[in-house]
Amino acid sequence: MTPAGFDPQRCGDRLLALARDAEDITIIAPFITVPGIQPILSALLHECPLAVFTRWRPDEVASGVSDPRVFDLISERGGTVALHPVLHAKAYVVGVRALVGSANVTTNGLGWTRPGAVEILVETSAEDPALAALLAVLRATSSIANETDRDAVLAAAATLPMPPVWTPVGTAGHTDWLPTYRPPDVLWRVYAGQREDSVVDLVRPDLDTLGVPNGLTTEDAFNIYVGAILRQGFAGKIARECSNLTTMKAVQRLVEICNEVGHPIDDPADAWETLAAWIAHFLPSYQRIWGGTRLIG
Repeated sequence: MTPAGFDPQRCGDRLLALARDAEDITIIAPFITVPGIQPILSALLHECPLAVFTRWRPDEVASGVSDPRVFDLISERGGTVALHPVLHAKAYVVGVRALVGSANVTTNGLGWTRPGAVEILVETSAEDPALAALLAVLRATSSIANETDRDAVLAAAATLPMPPVWTPVGTAGHTDWLPTYRPPDVLWRVYAGQREDSVVDLVRPDLDTLGVPNGLTTEDAFNIYVGAILRQGFAGKIARECSNLTTMKAVQRLVEICNEVGHPIDDPADAWETLAAWIAHFLPSYQRIWGGTRLIG
């Protein structure tokens, strides 16, 4: 017999009870769908500040477990969506209270449909040190999403083979991962098996972190996928904050951002040159000024 108020197939009921009195709410979940988030939004007071942390990996979007179109619902309420491509935590923070556990913001995860998945959400304090550390990492290394990011991920999902090939999220890098190999056009040739082992060994750490699924048959599809991931997380954050600056100021800002998260850089100019080359190659919304490393976004 299930204890009253703790049905593991109806975790969303606990969340709604918390959300109805919320003065502010932060949602952290890798998978968020439109039907999954609608009941939460309906329960919130219209003026309630809303911050969402999620990930939009094109293969997961193509599979239907995540939907960038939630951006429209959230932004209409004045909320923000921040992206991190290796996010896996699930937490719901309302004032000084929080629910943490396994449930994603989907109809199955929160039990909006019957039967829902067997999940758990446990109440804790928003000041719990582990939760505070999670929020600090996400705020420091996530990128704020916009309409261009939404459309880029949807376009990347549309290029994948059907059914899409699932792949584990990359684990070679950290939350503050930045690309290390230059030039970026070599990535496709390594992915396609067109380069020798010595080059593969150098490129593999970046490819593993990106988590590109098997089965992409064209360089365009590969570039679109990598661009969709590059927009998210630490690299995406730096791209936005350092573009439209002079090269010197971009390098200085890069160092400042990295210092904030304890990410030492031996050669800041080289790190910016590498990242700028990746951004210009994989993100068509950015342009690189010839003869320099300045980016125009």
